[in-house]
Amino acid sequence: MKDSARMPPEEKRYADVLHWGSLAGFILLVLSFLLYITGTLPPQAPLDQLPRLWKLSTADYLAATHGSGGWHWITTLDKGDSLSLLGIALLSACPIASIAAVIPVYLRQRNHVYAVLCILTVMVLLYAASGMSLFRHS
Repeated sequence: MKDSARMPPEEKRYADVLHWGSLAGFILLVLSFLLYITGTLPPQAPLDQLPRLWKLSTADYLAATHGSGGWHWITTLDKGDSLSLLGIALLSACPIASIAAVIPVYLRQRNHVYAVLCILTVMVLLYAASGMSLFRHS
């Protein structure tokens, strides 16, 4: 692709990180799905029960599958269906990683405004992904 030679370095860096991260996330999704449907990794929610489970509320679904909400899925990566969430998490993190990857480029260019904007954007996105809240609901 000859157009990439004329691409600004920050755009190239962003695109490269997004491309490779998305590819890795997609491959992980496919592999984890294959491990799940072949039964290589035991599921948290058996395939034959999914139509019944999908109709449940989140609380009832978690109770029926002995699951837990939030980031606790990380502790069940030995289950085929939970491992698929790792691929989704990787795909979801691609934009954050791409923005973070251009920060050094902007700093080398002495483009401090864009560097600070990227840092603030990454901080907001990481905070949002963490599940924490500034406001506690009772």
